[in-house]
Amino acid sequence: MNREGPKEHARPVPITRRAFLANASLAALGLPLQSQIKAARPAHTCVVVGAGFAGLTAAYRLSAAGWNVTVLEARNRAGGRAWSYRFPQAPELVCEMGGEWIGKDHPRILALAKELNVALEPHAFRVWLLQHEQLHPPGHWNFSAESQAAWKRFMDKYKSSTEEEKRRLDDYDWWTWLGKIGITDGDRRIREIMDSTDYGESIRQVSAYVAADEYVDNDYINPNSTDEMDFHVLGGNSVLIGAIAARLAPGALHLNSSVISITQRAGQVTVSTANDKFAGDACIFAAPASMLNSIQFDPPLSPAKALAADELEYGRIIKSQMLFDRRFWPAEDFSLMSDETSQQYFHSTQGQPGPRGILCSYAVGDKADVLASQTKPDRQAQLMRDLRAVSPDAAAALMDTFDQPWQDDPWAHGAYAMYRPGQWFRIRPLLEEAHGKVLFAGEHLGEWQGFMEGAVSTGEIAAQHLLS
Repeated sequence: MNREGPKEHARPVPITRRAFLANASLAALGLPLQSQIKAARPAHTCVVVGAGFAGLTAAYRLSAAGWNVTVLEARNRAGGRAWSYRFPQAPELVCEMGGEWIGKDHPRILALAKELNVALEPHAFRVWLLQHEQLHPPGHWNFSAESQAAWKRFMDKYKSSTEEEKRRLDDYDWWTWLGKIGITDGDRRIREIMDSTDYGESIRQVSAYVAADEYVDNDYINPNSTDEMDFHVLGGNSVLIGAIAARLAPGALHLNSSVISITQRAGQVTVSTANDKFAGDACIFAAPASMLNSIQFDPPLSPAKALAADELEYGRIIKSQMLFDRRFWPAEDFSLMSDETSQQYFHSTQGQPGPRGILCSYAVGDKADVLASQTKPDRQAQLMRDLRAVSPDAAAALMDTFDQPWQDDPWAHGAYAMYRPGQWFRIRPLLEEAHGKVLFAGEHLGEWQGFMEGAVSTGEIAAQHLLS
């Protein structure tokens, strides 16, 4: 995504997705990128807050350059919002409770996986539609010719628009804008189901600029359009997380270490947990922005930055992985968009061997809150009622479920960041602006915002900022 913020803020210059693609062959974002990044005083120690993809990538790049790095993670595991899970009843199968896919247009995470010899496997879906209690297989449903023509007109105009013209879309929500350009009401309702899974909330709440810039390179008005779902990490995303963590110095990663304060004095940054203090020449804060105001900063964050952190919302998403003793769904590449309880159901164990399999229920927004508030048996019963349209054998085949409601997660308060109309150009620059010797990284700041690519790329930008 090419979502450039205003230029008037004094901060590291954001590197767009297109710039990353142009420089993708440069190992570790080396010297040719330095002209795009504000120079910093050379330093040799850094404390990284957060051991998700952003924090670990930053730590890895700094460590490889000879820095002494400490990584503090509040959870009892590395990975943050990327977390692979195996049911005890079927340890041969792996599914994802958080971040899932890697896209063909995600150069930094693709390069990182290759560099660390982490294997990827191809991935694709064909989309079924469950609407008004009717199941429509691929090839038996489509968007109207009217909507297809409207989308083509909009894309042709968008691609030739100036940046200033594109920025005006940030005044609109995506639902309203789709209607404004001529997408029919019926097709908008289908796009509401599909697109809400990209943001964790209704598209009535999402910036039209953010959405348009994400979908510009996709075959959007196509039932089988998949938004950057081209690869899976073989063995799960935790394999890649583990490979990065293994490259850090022994003892560099501290789990169960929740940060309570960050203090800057005499050119040094001190990061405190309940039991320890860690000093460095710099700090990279790579936790979600939702955690910023739970930490005491001295000197304090600017009122504008603190308010921006409060304003930015994280999508409400519950992933319910459902283990079945047999694969009753119609195809390995099965994905279902639904107007029932969950907006999406998809095959989590695509390409994995064995008779057993896992389907994922993916509910967002208000529906995610409804499911999260239910007991496990009630939630299972609700999901099985939805899946009767796919097969009457679903309930009988169910072995177990495992749920992750991200809106209830104490260290994220949601899944990925969701920018409302008017926020992308107003609060994102404030959130990425350095606070003294504290730099910021995370998917919420990435050009590929909402993807693991966004986390990896911003971690690399923060590291390169210190190295340049």
